[in-house]
Amino acid sequence: MVSLFELGVTDGPAARVASRLIGDFSTFAPWETLDPDAFPDELRARARVGWTESAFNEHCTAAAMAQLVHALVAAGAPLDLIGVASTFAAEELVHVDLCARVAAQLGGGAPIAYDPAALTLEVAPGGTALQVATELVVRVCCVGEAFSLPMLAGARSAASHPVTRAVLDRIVRGEALHGQLGWWYLDWVGPTLDASERARLGAVAREQVAHLRPLWERLRGATTGARSAAEADAWAALGWMPAADYHTLAEQVIADEVLGRLGTYGIC
Repeated sequence: MVSLFELGVTDGPAARVASRLIGDFSTFAPWETLDPDAFPDELRARARVGWTESAFNEHCTAAAMAQLVHALVAAGAPLDLIGVASTFAAEELVHVDLCARVAAQLGGGAPIAYDPAALTLEVAPGGTALQVATELVVRVCCVGEAFSLPMLAGARSAASHPVTRAVLDRIVRGEALHGQLGWWYLDWVGPTLDASERARLGAVAREQVAHLRPLWERLRGATTGARSAAEADAWAALGWMPAADYHTLAEQVIADEVLGRLGTYGIC
């Protein structure tokens, strides 16, 4: 079953409560200063797709974080780890909201079709509750979030417009604990992992990295067309890193912040 990615809110009490709990971002940034007419049509269209995809990716991550909390509870993980993880889905919804507002300001979200069933992350069958939780932590936190945080920080540094910079700064601050939880979890569970489980988790990490690689290769290809200073300035305003910088940073982050840190736990 294929659905179209769409966002909305109710006009009832839930919206008012959510505004208090999560925040009201209608006045978060000077949205009106991000003038869509300041960008060439092709670049504006590309930015609408990019920021819509960012909103969708954050939407998917919210689902992954909810799945992670369920797995941690089922595995009997320490309450402090579960408590920290339980805040992540709400934070991801903040990021959905902010990215969607950027896309809307640039002319509206781009259509994205997806399979809702694919929002559930697959794990190796037959594992114990603890093995399921550990696999999800490695996939979501130790690889996915550990990769995304420095990449987002790089985009924030490159962003020159007050709107995109504010949005990226808020996302970076919100993501800070998402990868960190993975290392806290491995500090707890690490002594119980035997050699075969560490090897299995190493394969899980490699598989997750393989899923990420097309993302930055595609993004690198999408930003190789800059020829003039004006175009480079436009990209910076939209929150995009230069292509070569993005690719170099991605390789470095995977080597050092993801695989390197997993290696310190014997997950190679």
